[in-house]
Amino acid sequence: MPVYMLYGFRWPRAGFTGIRVYIVLHNLEDATAEYIQQPLTTSLLLNCFQKTDPEILSRLPNSLRFIEQYDPQDTSDQAVSKPFAYVGAKVISIPEGGSAAGEEGEGGGGGIGETSWKPEDIFQEEPLGKEAMEAITELRDKYAAGERIGWWIVYNGDPERWFPVEEEEDGEGSYDEDEEGEYYYEDGDRDRDADYASDRTQTPPETPSSATMRLPERLTRLFARRTA
Repeated sequence: MPVYMLYGFRWPRAGFTGIRVYIVLHNLEDATAEYIQQPLTTSLLLNCFQKTDPEILSRLPNSLRFIEQYDPQDTSDQAVSKPFAYVGAKVISIPEGGSAAGEEGEGGGGGIGETSWKPEDIFQEEPLGKEAMEAITELRDKYAAGERIGWWIVYNGDPERWFPVEEEEDGEGSYDEDEEGEYYYEDGDRDRDADYASDRTQTPPETPSSATMRLPERLTRLFARRTA
């Protein structure tokens, strides 16, 4: 149930260059336009960007990350899908425990490990370096013109968006007879379901203590010095 501190921009879901149209134009049939932090959707988008914008991505130091804002305790109609998702060129995850760690790698389930990132990086004019800043600016201009590039703090109380899996009544499976005369059920969608095995084995998330997380002590001290 982390808070993400990311450097990047908001990508609108609507509009001709928005998330929904991008997914339709590039035939990403298995992608979820309303929640692109989902691992399969993240992977599909990254692979597509590698084809449509390879020159831009080659100048970024890390893989792009797609982060969604989500509060599991928000039951309003707007909670299901926000107008924007966040595209991060640099992402730091701050779990409820409060220790910051950098997130790198592809997909929503990328590995989390300590990096050389320092809190002072937040106040650099170009936190990514000149070449990477030019690249993320080009990407913003192409898909989210007018959106601000900068640091964002985003809360996601359930990154995996857990949901109970219901048994399908009208499946495409069939009953077959083995050599000993016993009947068994053959699932015709076995290969498809294997792609979503992680979703079927999820466990319900714990209820977050609140939507406001405690920032690491070194960040708190830094902000205090900057505002003094």
